[in-house]
Amino acid sequence: MPRNKTMPHNKIVIFYILLWNVCIVVCFDPFTALGGITAIASYYMKCSLTECCDTPYVALNYTGLKHDLTTKLHGQHIVIPTILRSIKSHMEDADPKKPLVFSFHGWTGIGKSFVSQIIVDNIYKKKEKSTFVHYFNSEIHFTHKNEVGIYKDILHSWIHHNVTRCERSIFIFDELDSMPEGLFDVLTPFLGHNRIVDGVNYRKAIFIFLSNTGGDLLMKAVHKQRENGKKREDIKLHELQPVLESSAYNQGGLKNSKLIGRSLIDHFVPFFPLERSHVRSCIIDELRRRGLSGVKQKIISGILDDLSWYPEDLRLYSKSGCKKISQRIGLVL
Repeated sequence: MPRNKTMPHNKIVIFYILLWNVCIVVCFDPFTALGGITAIASYYMKCSLTECCDTPYVALNYTGLKHDLTTKLHGQHIVIPTILRSIKSHMEDADPKKPLVFSFHGWTGIGKSFVSQIIVDNIYKKKEKSTFVHYFNSEIHFTHKNEVGIYKDILHSWIHHNVTRCERSIFIFDELDSMPEGLFDVLTPFLGHNRIVDGVNYRKAIFIFLSNTGGDLLMKAVHKQRENGKKREDIKLHELQPVLESSAYNQGGLKNSKLIGRSLIDHFVPFFPLERSHVRSCIIDELRRRGLSGVKQKIISGILDDLSWYPEDLRLYSKSGCKKISQRIGLVL
């Protein structure tokens, strides 16, 4: 792990304030002062070699979060305000009442993992390389459904150990549809309003579940708006949360879960299927990232035509969202 060669400015200020206090104490109690100097030196030596669970390693960059969501995420008008308000409220609360728990729902390629990454990038200085960010994928970590008991023990131990290290840890569970049923019941004591569990405060942590469950329901909701001559942006969060909650409770990794039964998931967040204009924006973003912003519109239209759409006769919604954009651009160019 690379070492930080310079101490951040705010830490320098804190360092000298603490050192001044120690210098005052030394006149009266040199032994206490020596212990204080040792503690200060140990703290900053540790943070210079690794990562500490405070500023600047863990701190919400709200401006960056808002910028990334509003400029890089397309077609998700409910997601943006829900994430901004929830994350800001949770991170700025020194003593939140419970952990912040999201359940993201929708088709593949429409931004669930992308939004999770944006959240991580704007909280942790080391981004996804932070030791306080924990990612689980059912196809990697929980492959055998008959070993759910073992997985529960491992997951319980992992979360307890890592929240002990840093209360502002984040846990992301991907491919929720393939998770063994009943696995997440082990999280029940962690996600409630308990002040302390086994000597650890879990209420500052963030948990995010990523699921394809409810994707078809969201497509139907958007399509119904279209048929009624209304904008998809007119759909409200409160109209969809009960539908998504019911869908999650009856299928996938949260089937019959105590997390839903006990109302421990704060927000069921809908990610709508992407239309042609949204995917076009994704293509332009990727071209810009590659330094190819001058590509002709004819080529962009060709990339769009090469994707799979639903329904096939109307070609309204991308089946893969923006997931295959990078490969298609590489093939065309």
